[in-house]
Amino acid sequence: MTATSLNALRNGTDSRNEVDDRMDQVRELLVGDHIRVSETRLNALEQRLHNMETDFARQVDAISVRMEALAGEVNSEHRTAFNDLATSISELGERIRRIAKP
Repeated sequence: MTATSLNALRNGTDSRNEVDDRMDQVRELLVGDHIRVSETRLNALEQRLHNMETDFARQVDAISVRMEALAGEVNSEHRTAFNDLATSISELGERIRRIAKP
């Protein structure tokens, strides 16, 4: 260890900086690799989550478009069926009038 000068003792700043530096070195030795591995894994998970969110949004959009298309088809089929029913009722009414006329 190095001896601290009298001025450093009076100011107290140099020894604190040295202690802080040494503590940082100890922290780096003890948990530095673990922190870097954890950060790498966290970044990978965040990227995966972002990709999943993007894929999910695309799928929801595709489902929405498909539902709108199906709704349009159903509406068209309903209109056609309603028109066919109206025509049939009109024809039936005409037949009834013809039968009713002697």
